[in-house]
Amino acid sequence: MKDDDLLTQARDHYKQTSDAWGSIYDEARDDLKFVYDVDSGQWPSQIRKERETAGRPMITSNKLQKVLRTIRGDMRQNRPRIKVIPVDDKADPQMADIYNGLIRQIEYLSDAGIAYDTAYMQAISGSVGFFRIRTDYSDEMSFDQDIFIDRILDSTSVHLDPNCREFCYADAQYGFIEELIDEKAYKARFPDSDATNFDGTNTLFGDWISGRKIRVAEYFCKEAERINIALLQSGKVVPLDGKLTPEFYATVLKDPVVRDRETDTHVVKWYLINGGEILEKKDWPGKYIPIIPVFGDEIIVDGKRYYLSLARGAKGPQQMYNYWATAATETVALAPKAPFILDARQVKGFEKEWENSNRENRAWLPYKHIPGVAKPQREHQTEVPTAIMAMMQAMAFDVEDHLGRYEASKGQTSNERSGKAIMARITQADKGTYTFVDNLTRSIIFAGRQLIDLIPKIYDTKRALRIMGDDGEQKVVNVNTPVPTEAGIATVNDLSVGKYDLISTMGASFSSKREEMTQMMIESMQYAPTLAGVIAPLVFKYSDWPGAQEIAAELKKAVDQQQAVAMQQGGNGGQPQ
Repeated sequence: MKDDDLLTQARDHYKQTSDAWGSIYDEARDDLKFVYDVDSGQWPSQIRKERETAGRPMITSNKLQKVLRTIRGDMRQNRPRIKVIPVDDKADPQMADIYNGLIRQIEYLSDAGIAYDTAYMQAISGSVGFFRIRTDYSDEMSFDQDIFIDRILDSTSVHLDPNCREFCYADAQYGFIEELIDEKAYKARFPDSDATNFDGTNTLFGDWISGRKIRVAEYFCKEAERINIALLQSGKVVPLDGKLTPEFYATVLKDPVVRDRETDTHVVKWYLINGGEILEKKDWPGKYIPIIPVFGDEIIVDGKRYYLSLARGAKGPQQMYNYWATAATETVALAPKAPFILDARQVKGFEKEWENSNRENRAWLPYKHIPGVAKPQREHQTEVPTAIMAMMQAMAFDVEDHLGRYEASKGQTSNERSGKAIMARITQADKGTYTFVDNLTRSIIFAGRQLIDLIPKIYDTKRALRIMGDDGEQKVVNVNTPVPTEAGIATVNDLSVGKYDLISTMGASFSSKREEMTQMMIESMQYAPTLAGVIAPLVFKYSDWPGAQEIAAELKKAVDQQQAVAMQQGGNGGQPQ
């Protein structure tokens, strides 16, 4: 495709995505401003202006943010995880373990938890968030590439194909990630660009230049193509073209072609554009647009897609809580201080000191003691009406009720008395937020499928790769290693052979499970002392404190020696110890 045609296509696609996502992002911005009280976002603009003009207070007690922070923390403690499994006869469980280790290592090196958390926070607070996948060289002096998972700070900078039908937009044909760059930074970054005139008169760039800033966007798009593919004897599926012929695979790789066919597929292209020119371009190795959305509630009305944040239903009660909190504050602040009851003779000569005694707090007030007359006494202070306090409590409860948070779920004592009742209430609270956690799980699964697709393409040569186990321990494995055999060259740990898919798990982290298992083993030793010799080394093995592993090794050695002695004595007719 010619550059001019591509730019025309990109501008058309951008307009379509902007029109489709515009209202979604407007509502998301309102939600985020409300939740985090940006620019007094919890007070309607008209009411805010009226109260500011009149000099009246506007109290904001952000119950909503506190509850959402707790919900976010619950997810962090029980973050969804994925596990690779083999799905065909060519896939190998051992290779699935290597894939799992590689994905965990990618997440570790990328600090992917931050990307997931940011997107989840944006989804529960503003209805939609995103994270992305990218590839880059391992370092500036390497030809090897690695895969990374990055967060996207501003969800409104993403524009995905609005014609998608799949929940995670796996069928997206195009997508954008944009940023606004000021004139000085742009010219420093792209000195050869034609965008040198920022006064708005350059029609080539249209509305991509505005206010001495220019919009620069990463543009991903799929381009259809028809290719020939071949199935090799080893089980690999490879392309056939002018250079990669059946003879090449048979003679050079010693891997004959079993059969071949034509197929319709696509390639993903990446462009960096400014609306008027293509700044950079390259092929993306994966088959998906590497932008992963995390959504809140999804509904479709009259053919239009809407996304709802967890916070949206609680905005009304939060506003009412602020109103009543402000009313209580005004009642106390504007009410005059209670006056003093006294005999006029007691303050004769001190009238000036007592003149403002109901409005000022003075260190001391002089008065004359008159026998038989009680000292000056202040009347009872004005109290906040009971109705106002009742409404404040009702709205505070309503905020948490809309978010599915109950006393038991927060660790507070409620009307539940048994452990089962408390767990039932916690489970009920979890159901109120599970939709959002489940949506995050779907997104992480989609990201995992993208990683499974990318791994054999990025790690396509003989390499020593560091992988991470479920317990956080790292080891090095050699992949795509050619080994000579009688039949030819075999490849050990070939990442390109077999099909793999994902399942998701959710629950306590490995460390939490380890602590729980350790406690269960200690309890088992109390009820079955005869098993102590077997269980004790395992208790230390799974304990997380300095020296535990060394003690576990010594205990196991001692137990093995005792068993060997017992076996020897038993074989000689003696009694095992």
